[in-house]
Amino acid sequence: MWLAVKLCLSHTSLETSRLGKAKMVPQIRPGGVFGVIYEIGKFRSAGFPLGLSGVILALLLSGCGGGSGGGPSAGITSTAPAPVQLGGAPASAGGVQASFLGPLDEALVRRTIENYRISKKRDKGPYQLAGADLNGDGVREAVVLFQGKDWCTRTGCSMAIFQSFNHGFRVISRTVRVKPPVEITGTMTNAYRDILVQTGGGPAPERRVRLQFSGESYSRNAMLQPEVPLGSAESTQIAIDVSPQSASSTARR
Repeated sequence: MWLAVKLCLSHTSLETSRLGKAKMVPQIRPGGVFGVIYEIGKFRSAGFPLGLSGVILALLLSGCGGGSGGGPSAGITSTAPAPVQLGGAPASAGGVQASFLGPLDEALVRRTIENYRISKKRDKGPYQLAGADLNGDGVREAVVLFQGKDWCTRTGCSMAIFQSFNHGFRVISRTVRVKPPVEITGTMTNAYRDILVQTGGGPAPERRVRLQFSGESYSRNAMLQPEVPLGSAESTQIAIDVSPQSASSTARR
């Protein structure tokens, strides 16, 4: 056994000297089946029994590195597959920000919205809906931009935010005079992400403003909030984009 290990480490082959003693000398061997027969013959000529010669040769074939200069396994082609890296593809360069937007339990959210509409005594109408993790707890809030005559004026519509609570949702904020796009930022105020929206119209110029969380709710009137210049470098994700329905809801008011 020690001889097999020594053969692996030194990448040499066994030869028999004139004095009948085994010694280690570099050797180039034939490949394939002829190489195997050649190796067994060398071990037999050195006085090893046939069974022990086979064991040593098996150790050489399975445990020795092939190397590039004719080691014990030189000339024998391995059919083993190349190692595969597990765990998926590496992260792409550039540090792409993970999205905090995603789907919701839509049936549950729609029931909540319907109950909210009834409590406000408003007619049925369209709305736009998005899921966004606003406070970083891994659970998405429902961001709802209502549309239609009961919810909108020329300067914008009502936006409500519902938070998961007791296997349902509860409203935590309502902001009036909101127009899309509704953008979620990475900046947090009082543990909630800032929201950028459009507001204004008619005699009031349209502006892009920032809604911040006060600790109890987001800003209640978008028209009264500070303007955010277009083209600012702040990274955002669009939760609710402009749609033909949202545009027509405020165009003639």
